Amino acid sequence: MTDSELTSDVRAFFDKYKDAFDSIDGQRIAALYHIPTVTMRGDGSIHTLQSRQELARFFQGVADNYQKDGYAGGRFDELQVSPIGGRSALATMDWEMLRRDASLIRKWRQSYNLVRDGSSWQILVSTFHVPRAGTT
Repeated sequence: MTDSELTSDVRAFFDKYKDAFDSIDGQRIAALYHIPTVTMRGDGSIHTLQSRQELARFFQGVADNYQKDGYAGGRFDELQVSPIGGRSALATMDWEMLRRDASLIRKWRQSYNLVRDGSSWQILVSTFHVPRAGTT
C-alpha cells in the first residue's frame, strides 16, 4: 500500500469514527477500538479499557458529555499518517467539536495508534495532545 493509499484508507476509517460519535452511540464508537485499548483524555487522565462493554460505557459517557456541551457534529483536518510496519499506523489530526449552527465548541489535536485486524483498522491507543505546562 502506498503512503497515499494508506492515508486515504485511514481517512475513511476516521470518517466512520466521526459518524459513530455523531450518532452519540457508545456501542458504535466502541466497535472501532481494539480490546484492550488505552486512551489519554484531554485532562491528562489515562484509561485502560479491557472489554467491549467497558469501552461502550466509557464512550457513551464521553458522547453524552459532548452532547450536553452542545455537540451536534464534528470534523477533522490536518490528518497526518505514518505507517508503523505492515499492520499499524500513527494518525494525528485536529478535531473540531461543532454546534448545530456549525459554530465551534472546542478544537484539539489528537493522535491514534491504529492496528489492522483483518481488513479493518482499530484504535489501540488514543492520545490527546495535552499542552505542556506553561503553554496555551
